Amino acid sequence: MFSPPPKPKIKIMKREDILPLLRLQEVDQERDRVLRRLGRIEEERRALTEELARLKEQKESLEAELEGLKAEVRSLREKIEEEEGLLEKAEAKLRMVRKDVEYKAILREKSKHEDNILKMSYELDDLTDKLSSKEREINEKIPSIERRIKEIEEELYDLDIEEKMGKNRLQDLGNVRKDRVNELNESLLSFYEEARKRFNNYVVVSIEDGVCGGCGMRVPDVMFSKMIKDNSIETCPSCGRYIYYKL
Repeated sequence: MFSPPPKPKIKIMKREDILPLLRLQEVDQERDRVLRRLGRIEEERRALTEELARLKEQKESLEAELEGLKAEVRSLREKIEEEEGLLEKAEAKLRMVRKDVEYKAILREKSKHEDNILKMSYELDDLTDKLSSKEREINEKIPSIERRIKEIEEELYDLDIEEKMGKNRLQDLGNVRKDRVNELNESLLSFYEEARKRFNNYVVVSIEDGVCGGCGMRVPDVMFSKMIKDNSIETCPSCGRYIYYKL
């Protein structure tokens, strides 16, 4: 059960007496809704920004891996071409030498180049298969990543627009609040300002079926009957909010 806040010096008995208070409360409730939404916007922006960074990093990683494989393929092909050039030179030497010792040495050199070419050709086949597989993977993943990146960028843009509108709305509500504060006498305003902090801007609430719309507690039957009969404003004995019967 809430401990009731201090009561205002002026007793409010009729519904029309509390209309300025209701008007101010409506402004504060809307300000609270706008502030909560602005807070959620910041959370959503943070989550989207983190997701965007992850997706861009994932895309860059896939592209870098693909480029790395392409570079390996190019390098290996260059090495094979280099070995093939050396092999051609060795074969040319074989046709020119006359001494048996030199012939055997060049023959061994030729055999070494042939072995290197064969070994690197196998490596090139494996690397080419790996490159093809990575290209297929990227062709499957990159489009969906790019679509999601575009969606996030659009969502972030929409959040920026919504945030700007929300801040403008807060400024407008602040100006409206100044006018509505001037409608209240000092004692009632003092009571309201203290009470709204405790009750999250729900100082004046309706009552239905004898139950306070603020704390959910049932008010005495005598008080409820009086409110219906006299159309009066009362103070909830449980929480201290102003309560009125909603026609």
